[in-house]
Amino acid sequence: MTKALVTFGVGTHAELLDIARPSYQSFSKRHGYDYFEAKFNGTLARPPAWYKIQCLIDLLKSYDMAVFIGSDLVIVDGREDLPQEFPLNESEWWQAMVSHDTKCGYVPNDDLWICKPQMLPVLEQIWNMTQYLNHGWWEQAALMDLMGYDPAIEHFPTYPKDKSRELYQRTRFISTEWNVHRWDKWQPLHPRIQHATMWPDRPAIMREWAKQAEGWMSE
Repeated sequence: MTKALVTFGVGTHAELLDIARPSYQSFSKRHGYDYFEAKFNGTLARPPAWYKIQCLIDLLKSYDMAVFIGSDLVIVDGREDLPQEFPLNESEWWQAMVSHDTKCGYVPNDDLWICKPQMLPVLEQIWNMTQYLNHGWWEQAALMDLMGYDPAIEHFPTYPKDKSRELYQRTRFISTEWNVHRWDKWQPLHPRIQHATMWPDRPAIMREWAKQAEGWMSE
């Protein structure tokens, strides 16, 4: 299986990526991923988060699996690879991610997003859902819509209203240890990837996590 891991850091996120980068590169080398950092020239036409869609589209044209990881995550324990096999119907999944249980509801988080080529038409569809262009969750809101959620902020808390949607059925939800959100009701005993979203000082907490990551990276 050919695998790629992609990220980018725009604006203030460039500093965050500088902190996280060693853990991404070490993880990729250890588990056989080709590592990419997307670069953008000029002014972006959309909020930066949307461009993870184009990154995944480009990679899935030539890789069996592509993973997007946001620049504000740190892989604090990368000894094990990301989940890719599941007990039931493992050949039928298209995407995998963590879902958080927070005051906002049940929220799939695409800042650690494992995708297979079957996601290509879905990603194209998400890119064209410009009604969510400036939603607070940007492209994630469009993804949630296609999965059968109501991402409208005024309707919080959100939850999957229609689990019969094909995309929902093709989604595998992985343990919260792979994308730890500080507001999640279910905190893992053994974090593997820490996410700095909602932390008041993201660079500071990420530097702490990067220090933790030195242990597994030196093995």
